[in-house]
Amino acid sequence: MTQTALTREQVLAMEPGQELDALVAQHVMGWHKGDPWGGAYWVDSDKCLRYEILVFKPSLHINIAWGVGEWFAETGIRGRYAKRLKEVILANKGECSTFDMVHASPADRCKAALLAVLDL
Repeated sequence: MTQTALTREQVLAMEPGQELDALVAQHVMGWHKGDPWGGAYWVDSDKCLRYEILVFKPSLHINIAWGVGEWFAETGIRGRYAKRLKEVILANKGECSTFDMVHASPADRCKAALLAVLDL
């Protein structure tokens, strides 16, 4: 389990935006701010450029959120991500259908990704 000071309630209460995006980059994607580029880019553990920080906004843009979701297809926690997405939708709407899962907002997908990776 990943160590974090975040609680489930804090993640669920987050608004779309820079804070949520940064947590997804760091905890889900495993990126950090790249020093060689003045901290303007997210880089992976090999210091390979991954995304410009000002452009990486998965909580606001569905195309980027889908890319975050695709990361789970390569891991052993895809089922946990799907379960957490359902829980996020239920917390917001009180119900969750297949339609709701398919049409989940970018922010809901980011919250589910964080909850899954942090095992909250």
